[in-house]
Parts: sequence; structure tokens; C-alpha cells
Amino acid sequence: MNKLFLYILLGGIIACKKDTTFSEKDGDVRVYMSQAISGSFTDITVNRRAPLQSDSAYAFDVNAFFAGAGYLTAPRDINVRFALDYTKWDSINTARVNAGQPAFEKIPDNIFLFKTAQALIKKGGTISDNINFTINAKQIQEGHNYMIPVRLESADGFALNPAKSITYFVVKVTPPVYPEINRSTWTILNVDSEEASGEGPNNGRAIFALDGLLNTFWHTQWDGGEPPLPHHIAIDMKTTQTLSGLYLTARQNAPNGAPKTVVVEASADGTTWQAAGTYQLAAINAQQPVFFTQTFNVRYFRVTVTATHGNTNITFFAEVSAF
Repeated sequence: MNKLFLYILLGGIIACKKDTTFSEKDGDVRVYMSQAISGSFTDITVNRRAPLQSDSAYAFDVNAFFAGAGYLTAPRDINVRFALDYTKWDSINTARVNAGQPAFEKIPDNIFLFKTAQALIKKGGTISDNINFTINAKQIQEGHNYMIPVRLESADGFALNPAKSITYFVVKVTPPVYPEINRSTWTILNVDSEEASGEGPNNGRAIFALDGLLNTFWHTQWDGGEPPLPHHIAIDMKTTQTLSGLYLTARQNAPNGAPKTVVVEASADGTTWQAAGTYQLAAINAQQPVFFTQTFNVRYFRVTVTATHGNTNITFFAEVSAF
């Protein structure tokens, strides 16, 4: 009788141990956000689409990972939910401003969409299916410091790893990219002013805006006089091209006189010109794109500088190209 009682008792203990529910061990479980493994802040990059490029949305995945002592995989399906979490927004921005860094901006609703916030870690698995938020590459613009705070909010009541439950996605926006048109046969159609001697034998004249070298440049006349603005440079591409815009690069390390406002025109015959837009340029070394709102099937284009940084009579370009 005693042995039988002992067998029944042991059998009951073993059965209870085998049927131990997941929730009874949730102290050993930590569900975390996979994107938070390498730190709370994660950079993401969006390449903005130009007016003439097709619309697109950039999708960024988020998911959750299961980890628990005594379990190699999730013993049952676990629903996990994500949410935007702005609770620390003000404190983060205060710390940034105090450190001399720009404050983060909330991304506008017309640019950002987080449609599905729930995912599933399936029984026998360790990672949830991916869900994503999307950013409209047609609407977003450079020059903003957007940040998106996404938190792993819940996992069916099981414990989360608090140190790895939120990711602050910092959005880096890059300008649209078009391949440049080959310039090997391009020539200068005409130019209103150039420095023919003061910049040396291999500089100053308009043709040096087409040589592919950043240390050479077209410069308007300054030796013996400075003709006033506006100044223009007109290019003959030799064949008809479909133009979507220009790449303009100012003389390097020379902010005084750098083009500020430019008027672009296009022409099929070099005589009759169509307006292609008025654009603002920064006084920087980097190549700056000018995006047209329509395409032009033309052989010629002209860039006229109507205002400069520093309000000078002189101006310049290191390189002029098109796409």
C-alpha cells in the first residue's frame, strides 16, 4: 500500500512538472525588440524621390525575439505589440540641446505610416514575423532631424527586457540620385563673362566647368573690372538629351561669390529658350542637385546667376553637369 501511494504521488509530481505553464516561469523569460540589441538609437536612411521619379515608400522592419531560461523556443504562440512611445521625447531633446545638438522633430503624418502594430512569435520559434513602418520618399525632405520612437509594448503579459524594448529610429534623408549625362563632347555655347588671365592659363575660363576637376572653375571677370550680375554660362551637349535636372558645384572653399539664386533655361536650337525653373543654392563645396518639375528634350541649357552669397559682382562654378 505504501509503495503504491508513493508511485501515485511521484507520478502526480512528474505530471505537474511536465504541465508547468509558461506563465509560471515568466520570471525567466525576457522578450525584447531585435532592433534594440545594438543600442537604443538606430540610423535609417531614406533616399528622397525627385519630382520626376516614380513614387515609392521605404519600409523598415521591426520584430521581437524570445529568450527564456529553460526554454530553447517559445512553448506557445506569443502575440507581441509595438507602439510609438513619445514619453521621453522632451527629456531626450533637452539633453541634446544642452549638448549643442539639434532637437529631434516628429515626422509628419503624411510622410509616416505604422499600419500594423502586432506580430506573432510562433510556438517552437524564437523570433516574431516582421512588421514594418513606411516613410514616403516622395514627400520627405532633406534638412530635417526626424526621429521615430518605436517600443515593444507587450508580449501576452510576459516579461519584457526593459533595456531592449525601445528603438529610436533616426531618419537620415539623402537627395535623389540620377546618373549624370556623359559630358565628354560638351562645349560652351556662350558665356557673358569669364576670367581669361587672372586665374592662370588653366583656370577661370568657362570650359573649366566641364573638365571634371574640382580644383578648376569658371570664374567671371575680375582682372581689369567686375561686370555686374546677372552672369550666365550656356552649354552645348552636342546631341539631344532628356533633361531632368542639373548638378551644380561651386568653386571649392570660396563662399563669397558662390551662386545663391540661379535661373535655368533649356533650348532645342540654342536660340529659343524655355524656362526650367529658379533655384536656391547654398554656399557649400558639395555638388547640389537642381530638380526640374518636367523633362526637356533639348540639346542646350543655360544657367544664369542672379544673386550670390556675399552680394558680389563675381561668381563661379567648379562643375556643371546634367541628368
